[in-house]
Amino acid sequence: MTLQEWRSQHPGQLFAIVDATLDTTAVADYCNQGGANAIPLFAGTAFADQAEQGPWLLPNPTPEFIATHPQLGGVYVTSDAAIDVVQQHWQSLIEVAFEGEVMWLRYADNRVFPKMLATMSQQELDDILGPCSSLWANDSVWQRTPDTEFTPRQAPWFRIQPHHLTPLYDESRHAYILSRHFWQRMAEMMARHPNPEAAITTVLKQANQAGLTGDVLDGVVAGALTLQASMTLDAIRAPLMLTDDEMAQVNNWLNKHPDLIGAV
Repeated sequence: MTLQEWRSQHPGQLFAIVDATLDTTAVADYCNQGGANAIPLFAGTAFADQAEQGPWLLPNPTPEFIATHPQLGGVYVTSDAAIDVVQQHWQSLIEVAFEGEVMWLRYADNRVFPKMLATMSQQELDDILGPCSSLWANDSVWQRTPDTEFTPRQAPWFRIQPHHLTPLYDESRHAYILSRHFWQRMAEMMARHPNPEAAITTVLKQANQAGLTGDVLDGVVAGALTLQASMTLDAIRAPLMLTDDEMAQVNNWLNKHPDLIGAV
């Protein structure tokens, strides 16, 4: 759906949310083309010192701005709520929870956020859109269920699930990160292994194909390399902070795949 088609169906107050690092001219163009009240969303948060490079909320962008930014380095949303309500909602999504830790949600990056939205349930979309009725990015549209109650919440309230990140997954980058992680946490094992980087790639690919995720996935890769290096599997428990249940899952999976641990 084009931006114009979307606007004809969702005529509410328009906001642009832009990534100032990705779309380097958007904020200046907004101000130069009749826009007022450009709001750096990092301002007033723990990331205030990076406000200029972070996400910006641009209320009521002019037709001239929209015409010069048909494919925005960000997203457009519509809302009938007050500007400060919209601002506070998106500020509450700067940090989100993921597997017990806090991570940034790159909602102003139209290379990332639409892929995540496509994996979300309607309830999750209702939550993440908050006071906004609809969101447009890259010719795709997401809508909030009409008349759903909106209640502001304190960050980090939204929980990212592993499947939200699946479209963003890069196996080669994951292998690189694991290699660095293992050299930091399990240097002896990595030094004893004849070719750890190649082994990480091989095991990671097979574990991904089997649908393993999270700490169990990383544990299987570390466990396979540890056994290949003639060390005991328990050597991975402390460095990876695995629970008894996770260790049991790792051990069980490796026992079913003896080819990955050099066993016959």
